[in-house]
Amino acid sequence: MRAHPALQALSGLPTDTQATLAVGSIAIQPGTSVVLVGTGETDSSLDSYYGLGILRSADAGNSWTLSTEDAGRRQFAGLGFSKIAFSTLKPDIVVAAAAGASHGVIDGLENPVSANRGLYHSNDGGQNWTYSNIQDGGVTIAPDSATSVVFTTVAGVGVFFAALRSHGFYSSPDGAQWTRLPNQPGGLSTFLCPPNPAWLNCPIYRGELAVVAGREEMYAWYVDASDGDGGIWQTFDGGTNWKKLVDAGITNCGDAFGGCGTSQGSYNLELAAVPNGDATDLYAGAINLYKCTISSIFPSCDPNFVPTPPPDATFQNLTHVYGCPPDFGAIAHVHPDQHGITFMQVSDSQVVMYFANDGGIYRALDGYSGLTTGSCSGHNQFESLNQTLGSMTQFVSFSQHPTDPGTILGGSQDNGSPATNIGPEISTQWLNVNSGDGGYNAINPANPTEWFTANTDVSIQRCTWELPVTRRTSRKWSATPPWVEILAPFTRPISWIRKIQAS
Repeated sequence: MRAHPALQALSGLPTDTQATLAVGSIAIQPGTSVVLVGTGETDSSLDSYYGLGILRSADAGNSWTLSTEDAGRRQFAGLGFSKIAFSTLKPDIVVAAAAGASHGVIDGLENPVSANRGLYHSNDGGQNWTYSNIQDGGVTIAPDSATSVVFTTVAGVGVFFAALRSHGFYSSPDGAQWTRLPNQPGGLSTFLCPPNPAWLNCPIYRGELAVVAGREEMYAWYVDASDGDGGIWQTFDGGTNWKKLVDAGITNCGDAFGGCGTSQGSYNLELAAVPNGDATDLYAGAINLYKCTISSIFPSCDPNFVPTPPPDATFQNLTHVYGCPPDFGAIAHVHPDQHGITFMQVSDSQVVMYFANDGGIYRALDGYSGLTTGSCSGHNQFESLNQTLGSMTQFVSFSQHPTDPGTILGGSQDNGSPATNIGPEISTQWLNVNSGDGGYNAINPANPTEWFTANTDVSIQRCTWELPVTRRTSRKWSATPPWVEILAPFTRPISWIRKIQAS
């Protein structure tokens, strides 16, 4: 494996002292050292934490200022920012997509709820912000979450495009004035998606956009409020005409234990369009990562196309996170739940790919030659970049032993329930004592051999350590404990979380 520079946190820099580090988006102004960070998570999970505004650094992260409101005194607190896009023609113009964050509603910080969601624009590189005017047929739309925004050129003219929950896809020449695209991908009709009110029965709950720079080529993917797949769509004329791609390789991804399709599309959905000569490598991130090479010969990712396409001209499952048993995910060993994809084109024959998910950051040194198979007998050349970043785990809660302060039980989002008994201040070793999507937990203060963990929205477990000392070797546990489920598995209706988001 080729050596790579270690990723380093901005430890000791002013990021450590910011009011919030819950991050939803990052963008760099073209040709400058200006960095914008949209705070707040917009992934519609029950533990999506709110932000307090948009952080701006003019010196590549050495110092920061926080914008907490726009020119009209609309407050950013309680929101999240899903995407930020700069104009590449006029880099002082930038648009930020603001969306709901579950805890902003639960904790009462987003007040009034939904009124400040939507799109904000800045004409001075993110120093000052103004709420954008979004209209449908001359009617200003009811505010709702903006889930994606991109900038591209159409007929040589710069245009912003955005996805709006419960409304559809919109465009703007300047980031300030927005209109609904007359032709919507998938027929998002104004009957189902009226300008007012914002209606959850509209088939777009989360939409993502990706463009190919310099090509007037754009892709859209969206899901409804029940995570139903609205399809992946392609346009070469700024949304005047759309063509639906065949995403059968995503729907039927080959993993018998789940993870196919858009079953968590409201939580993890991502697109990236990478130029590959005259073709385009379209990456789609859901639970798994998928890739299809689109060309003039094989333009639709359709496995039934005539002539028969090669495997890479259909959506291939690059990760198989719940497939390829008994060594699940053996094709890549990449963590599930994809949230971000970006790339750096080194040359016409090499592109470096980066992927962000619930397990951290992964890289492929060459997406052209290293990410080529969807077969469990093959291997894709992903590498984890998490070794020097410490734990990428998001801890939801902690519990402490009542008499042994060095014993800590944690609950980590999507990464189980880790614990240590030699103190987190000196220990870098944690044992994952229970698996699954770790959540709230407790150590019984009256009987500290009794521990409780939870798999968020699924079940609660109980474990009794009969003789805790026998579980330790040199002050470390040598085995995971036996857990007993005490609350039968249940699934919280997705509409319950949607209700929190929309209330």
